[in-house]
Amino acid sequence: MFIGREKEISIIKNYLSKKGALLVYGLRRVGKTTLIKKAIENCNRTTIYFECQKADEEKNVSLFVDLLKETIGFFDAKFDTFLSVFKALDEIHTDDYVVVIDEYSLIKQYYYQSKKPGNSEKAEILDSEFQTIIDQYTNNINLIISGSSIHIMKQLTEHKNPLYGRFVDVIELKQFSYLDAKKMLSSLSNKDVVSFYSVFGGSPYVLERVDEKKSLKENICDLILEESGRLRTHLRNNVINELENDSDLHDILDTIKNGSKKYNEIQEQAHITTSGLLDKRLNKLLELNIIEARFPIGKEGDKKKKYYQIKDNLLKFYYAYVFLQDNRINLLTPSRYYDLYIEPSLKEYISRRFENIVRDYFTIAISKGLYNEIVDIGSYFTSNSEFDCVFKKNNGKHSIYEVKYYKNPMTLKEQKEETLQIKQIKGLVVDEVGFVCSSGFKEKLPETKYLDLKDIFFEK
Repeated sequence: MFIGREKEISIIKNYLSKKGALLVYGLRRVGKTTLIKKAIENCNRTTIYFECQKADEEKNVSLFVDLLKETIGFFDAKFDTFLSVFKALDEIHTDDYVVVIDEYSLIKQYYYQSKKPGNSEKAEILDSEFQTIIDQYTNNINLIISGSSIHIMKQLTEHKNPLYGRFVDVIELKQFSYLDAKKMLSSLSNKDVVSFYSVFGGSPYVLERVDEKKSLKENICDLILEESGRLRTHLRNNVINELENDSDLHDILDTIKNGSKKYNEIQEQAHITTSGLLDKRLNKLLELNIIEARFPIGKEGDKKKKYYQIKDNLLKFYYAYVFLQDNRINLLTPSRYYDLYIEPSLKEYISRRFENIVRDYFTIAISKGLYNEIVDIGSYFTSNSEFDCVFKKNNGKHSIYEVKYYKNPMTLKEQKEETLQIKQIKGLVVDEVGFVCSSGFKEKLPETKYLDLKDIFFEK
C-alpha cells in the first residue's frame, strides 16, 4: 500500500508533461524508488528503470545497454559512455521514453573511493556527460536521476557543477512525518504512534517492518536488539557503513545520542582536540544528513549558541541504547537487556522525541493556514531552563508552549509553576503561554492555550 507523498507525486507527474531532467535524492530506504515507480506507472510511455552499480562507468553502461536491448530492442553495439548511448537513443528511436537512472551517486562514489590515478576526474566527467545528454539528447526522453548520497547529489545542484540549472525540478525525499507514520501504523492509538515513531522514526522501510500486533518492547527486541534483527542489520548496512569505520564520527554520535549538544560539549566529551578536526567531522555528518544544526530562537548565526542533534529517531535510539553494547545484550538476552537498560529511561527518551513531534505539528499547522501570526519556531535557553516550543509572532512578541509526555493529565499546580517560570524569562516578550500534554488536562488556567493528542493528530 502506497502512503503519503502526495506533493512529490504531483511534482513528478507535472514534470512528465515537460522535457529535460528531474533530480530525486534522499537517504537509503526513504522510498525514492517506490515513489518514482508509483508516479510513472500510468504515464502511457515506455519506462526504462536502471539501477547503477558501485562500479565504473563502462561497467554500468554495459548493464544499461543490456537493459535497453531487453526493453526496447536497442541494437547490439559496443558503448563506453552514457553519452554515446543517449546519443544513439535520440537518433535512432523516436518513441517517447521515461528513463530513470537510479543510484547515480554509486558510480561517483566508486571513483572517489578508488585509489587509481585519474578516477576523481572521471567522476567530474560523468556529470559533464549528463549535462550534454540533458542539453542535446532528451528530445523524446524524460530523464529522472536519483541517488542516496546526499552530499554527492546536492553537489549536482551547486553553481560550480556542470549540471547546475539543468533540472526542471529537484525533490529531496525526507522521512515520513508522524502523521504519515500514523497511516502506516493505523491500528495503534495516537499515544502508541508517538512511542513507536519516537523509537523507529519515519523511514517507510523501517515502519513496514514494525509488527503492530506486538508491543513496543517486543518490536525493539525482535528488530533492534536481536543480533540478526532486520533493523539492526539495516542500520549497519545502510547507515553505519557510510561512516567508513571513522571512530571520531561514532564518538560524536555517541556523545550527542538522545539529546542536543553544543560544539564545546562535543569537543570535550568526544575528546576531539586536534585543531579543525571536529569541524571536519561535523561537516561530514551534516553532509551525510545524519545530524542537523539548530539555533535557539533569535540566535540564528550565533555559533556559540548552535547545537547539534541526530536527525533520525532510529539512529538516536541505536546510539542511546545499542552502540557498543553487543556483548552485554548477547549475555543478558534482548528481553533482559531491555528490562534493565532501556525500560527505566524509555519514557524520558520518548518525551524528548515528543517535543520534536509537537514542533512538527506547528510547522504542519502553519502550512494548513493555522497560526498565521507565527513567523518563526525554535527553542529558548536560560542558565537553568530549556523551553520546548517558542514562537516569534508577527507583532514581535512570543508564545511559549511547554510540552509534557505524561501518563496522567497535567495538574493545575504544575501549570501554575510553569507559567510563573515562563513569565520570569528575561530577554523575550511573552504574551501567550500554552501547554501540550500527551494525556490532556483535568483543569485549565484562564487565558492559556491547550493542546492534547487529538489536536496534534488533527482529530478535532
